[in-house]
Amino acid sequence: MDPVNLLKGMLEIYSPSGKEEKLAVFLRDELANLGFGNVHLDDVGNVYGEVGRGFPTILLCGHIDTVPGWIPVKTEDGKVYGRGSVDAKSSLAAMISAAYELGVKEMNGKVIVAGVVDEERDARGIHQLLRKRMKMDYAIFGEPSGIGNMTFAYKGRLAIKIRCRTETGHVGAQHLYSNAIEEVYGLWNRIREAFESKKSPHGIFYSATPCLTDIRSRRNSGSIPDECVLMMDVRLPPALGSVDGISLVKDVIEQYRRDNPDVTVAIVVTDRVEPFVADRNTVLMKALRESITEVLQKAPKFIKKTGTGDMNIFGSETGMPVATYGPGDAHLSHTKNEYIELEEYRISIKVYEKTVERTILEHRKLRSSLN
Repeated sequence: MDPVNLLKGMLEIYSPSGKEEKLAVFLRDELANLGFGNVHLDDVGNVYGEVGRGFPTILLCGHIDTVPGWIPVKTEDGKVYGRGSVDAKSSLAAMISAAYELGVKEMNGKVIVAGVVDEERDARGIHQLLRKRMKMDYAIFGEPSGIGNMTFAYKGRLAIKIRCRTETGHVGAQHLYSNAIEEVYGLWNRIREAFESKKSPHGIFYSATPCLTDIRSRRNSGSIPDECVLMMDVRLPPALGSVDGISLVKDVIEQYRRDNPDVTVAIVVTDRVEPFVADRNTVLMKALRESITEVLQKAPKFIKKTGTGDMNIFGSETGMPVATYGPGDAHLSHTKNEYIELEEYRISIKVYEKTVERTILEHRKLRSSLN
């Protein structure tokens, strides 16, 4: 197989969240043509394929959706440009390529490759994968860490919608009415200050970081705005789970209601993902670290990310040894200049392949010693 052609084929198919079907079918056909077993799509559009048999079973999981915004696919100066080239089609393409090579070797162990949907939005894909209750021992998630880094921790996330309602009247009588836009923005400032008061001296990863992502109002012509909706995103550090984050917001709102009895405030939590820190001393982490060191001739760095990933959800629910690794500069994710260095992409294939081989070997040694 040609890993670069596989990557380009994936990039040519525009697959923003909610519109992944064409890419899923493409990958299903590619996996079948490459000789993967048990190739299928599930109810939400995730695509799966397997190589090998026996134990242990290692999941290589990447997402097939991207953020919106088409980028023409082109190759220039050793780089491939395209939406998802970094986040994160190159990781999934590298996983497929590595799994194919492992299948050719007829390894004693199983690899399940999964391309999941909706990672950039509501994580329907990883939730569906978990509902399948597949037997697995380890999982690697494909996200841009850079080939010399291993991601072991992510912040959590809260998505919150707040709606403020007030009485309306003529704009000329503005001194008699509360303005819903001004009220919701004043409430937002209180919430931001509440999180700011809990800022950690140890840096941004350990601090909660709220962000105003949308604000919309309603009014009749010539009238004071009487309804305004605010959308906010809060990134949660390991010490502040979603329950605590929601409680903090609700406390601020309750005090605001007492101070502003003429304003009606409603809150809806539209999404939550818990922060997650993986164990750095597992067989999988050791295998990944040693593989990166062998390929690059230098030890990798462990990194923490202020975003979230499917590893958060999977790791929290299963307790399974997990890691996140993949080619690409994460700072290019979601940008209009997204590209992957082809050399980095090729190196990541070797790292995935060697990591799986080492994990299988060390797992079997450990099992033998316990018996």
